[in-house]
Amino acid sequence: MTEEMTERPRSPTGAPRAVVTPRLRLRPPGPADADAIAALLDDHDVVKMLSRVPWPYTVEDAEAFIRNHGEETVFVICLKTTADIVGICGVHPDARRSDRGELGYWVGRPFWGNGYATEAAHAAIDYGFTALGLGEIRANCRVINEASRRVIWKCGFRFIGSGMIDTVAAGRVASEHFSLDRNCWQSLKSWGEAR
Repeated sequence: MTEEMTERPRSPTGAPRAVVTPRLRLRPPGPADADAIAALLDDHDVVKMLSRVPWPYTVEDAEAFIRNHGEETVFVICLKTTADIVGICGVHPDARRSDRGELGYWVGRPFWGNGYATEAAHAAIDYGFTALGLGEIRANCRVINEASRRVIWKCGFRFIGSGMIDTVAAGRVASEHFSLDRNCWQSLKSWGEAR
């Protein structure tokens, strides 16, 4: 973990606490976030790249997501300077392996091209390996999602194959699958600190 990122473990209630990066604050979503989340997901170009988000996306969908994200570790991505919500990121558990999670993230169109997805993904990955004690994190992206693939590569994931995934908004789509294990993550962190 770098000096720039302050990580706090889960609170006594089990909810994750805020994670701070140089430009972002990642915090658990709350009921007051529903309107902002729905506004950012009122964009088919964003939603069509996501596996579990319906189209069209409503405030009611956002409220249900906030209430029912289950065992997932979910963060609202906020700008530190303004507290504006720019997207969501998190790690959800793998039902087949307790030591493996899956990274998910999205950033709304007004905030594209600023590196926020990569910065938030790095923080979520660090949280997954430290606070959640995961041994491996996987990520998937649609074959046509070049921006997401760049984020995944920048985070140090390796390609493990291609296939199909089911999405709520776009049906069954071609996808690429990636993996990052704890040892590789530790090596990448130590190389970054050595610079």
